[in-house]
Amino acid sequence: MRGATRRGVAVAGWGANASRKSTREGRATSSKSKTSSSRARVSSLLCLILFALVWKTTRREATTQPTRREATTQPTRREATTQPTRRGAMSAERFTKCDALVASWTKKQRRAHEQRMEARYSRGDFLFFLHVPRTAGRSFHFCFLKPAFETSDLCGNQYMGVTIDPSHPKCKFLATHDDYSLVERFEAQPRMVVMLRKPSRRVLSAYEFSIEVAARSFGTNPKKIEKRVQTRQVWPWSTLTTHIDGELRGYDEAIKANQSKIAISDVYDNELYTPFAEWIEMEMVHNDVHNGQFFQVLGLSNNTDAEMEPRANELRACALRRDTPASQALMEYAKERLEREIDVVALHERLADSISLAAKTLNIPLNASAHFVHPAHADVATLSERLSKRLGDHASSESEKVEVIGFVFRFRNVKTTDLAKVSFRESYVDALRRGVSMKCGVDVDAVRIHPMSPEGDWSREFNGFHMMTVTFKTRDAVAQSSAAASEPYDDMTEDPDALYDALKVGDAEFFQNVIAINVKVDQSYGEFELSSYGRIDGTSAKATTAMAHPISRTVGEQYRVCESGQFRKYARLRANALKHITEKIHGAYETFSDLGRNRISRKLIKRVDDLNFLDYELWKFAEELFEKRFRNENDAHSLSTLPPAERIEKTM
Repeated sequence: MRGATRRGVAVAGWGANASRKSTREGRATSSKSKTSSSRARVSSLLCLILFALVWKTTRREATTQPTRREATTQPTRREATTQPTRRGAMSAERFTKCDALVASWTKKQRRAHEQRMEARYSRGDFLFFLHVPRTAGRSFHFCFLKPAFETSDLCGNQYMGVTIDPSHPKCKFLATHDDYSLVERFEAQPRMVVMLRKPSRRVLSAYEFSIEVAARSFGTNPKKIEKRVQTRQVWPWSTLTTHIDGELRGYDEAIKANQSKIAISDVYDNELYTPFAEWIEMEMVHNDVHNGQFFQVLGLSNNTDAEMEPRANELRACALRRDTPASQALMEYAKERLEREIDVVALHERLADSISLAAKTLNIPLNASAHFVHPAHADVATLSERLSKRLGDHASSESEKVEVIGFVFRFRNVKTTDLAKVSFRESYVDALRRGVSMKCGVDVDAVRIHPMSPEGDWSREFNGFHMMTVTFKTRDAVAQSSAAASEPYDDMTEDPDALYDALKVGDAEFFQNVIAINVKVDQSYGEFELSSYGRIDGTSAKATTAMAHPISRTVGEQYRVCESGQFRKYARLRANALKHITEKIHGAYETFSDLGRNRISRKLIKRVDDLNFLDYELWKFAEELFEKRFRNENDAHSLSTLPPAERIEKTM
């Protein structure tokens, strides 16, 4: 049996999944014996019908002729309503307690909001994105809101725990999975954005994402990368993914123990991990997923700040008592909060329109200059480290006699997968080294080609970019060298300035003047592209670097570029996860898709909607609210729109 505590999950293991298969097989075997006893069933059915007729007659007589004891003890209608049973009294007491608690809490919340609004007028430029999981919040956050702020104004990674002081923030933009209870720690009401999604789609997405994240490492402990958001450490994935991790680990151990692999025909119902129909009924899913949008907006989620909301669990229980006054009162307050306290209510289903409306409401023009870190910035930093390392390869007595020129480049059609293949890489690197050494008049050993990965891993994804360094001897060193007597190859011989100047000119000219002359480049390599370049010498021992193409974009353009990058990134991560699953099972593994979702029974989707009755009502209200606001702004012709994606392909 599966179950979950608030912060930990008790995993039954893969054996529980496997037992479902044997149960189904047992049912199939027993069906044969059922067929052989069909005649006996007919006979039994006739007996039951006769028994029912006799019972019905007897029942009618009993109800129309009560005993003397029943007649004297039967309460009147008024007595029945004013003198409930002990169980009814307890239930009524709980409802009364909920009514009082909710009334007191909502009154307190309204008063606190008024106080924060008074302070907002003096310092109200802080923006808080209340990120509801699986609502396209990452795209909205990283690709739209974040580029609207200077780097110094960002609050940094707060997803794994809020480290800033909300009462006196020294930044201007915060995004977390925390709920509205975090706002209670602010002295001034921040500007707020929240994005909602159709509940059944959000729950399905949470299920799929939990499996994909777990499958990326498939039962092994993933490497921790410092200074990056770790999905497994972020609520609610810290619970949901851990559960799937345990199931995959159990299956992997069973395979290693020589148990047979399974085949998967339905990604939503199989023995490898908990089927969707069972997953939605699990305690951890009730705690962390179902009605999560409603509870995050109210500040009563399973991730709430207990110090700010000590009675959150009681209020959650009151809300979940369907059709009670307390539940309805909390729903009305959630709607009020969306309309009056949250500045922008965005919808997953209308993402582009949501960005247009948010840009207008928050005064973030889509044609304003965006703040972003171009990949070339990272290339510059990596190149600087590599130049210093190459200089350090020489003895201290020799370092003052050398100068190193380096650049980051790629051929557009040469992919990381190509560079990871030793056979391809060896011939490719050899041709480049020999050609450039001839052009620059240096030994082949003076020309090095390096992967961008500090660990020297050519399989790491850097969009095909890699580095070349060329080490020159200084003029004094050349004069003292016996090699100085040899004839120069051309005007760039032993001259780092000439190579550096050629790099500054640009991609096409550098390729024609330096690379193409002596390197037989395969046409299939595609267009040559520079990212950054730099130099270092032993005298100053300090690298000078620059980007080859300083790029500026508008907020709208940056959104399109970032969105495309997000799609590529997750396609790569999903492919990696699917590969790990496919390697462990018989046959292929069908990826999660709309086609697969459409095969899920309507009855099961209705069950999800029923479990998320609070989310569903709030989402429907948000739809109406969004449409009203969008129509008003659109009718006034005050909304700007995102640029077409194809217009900015060259800047990617």
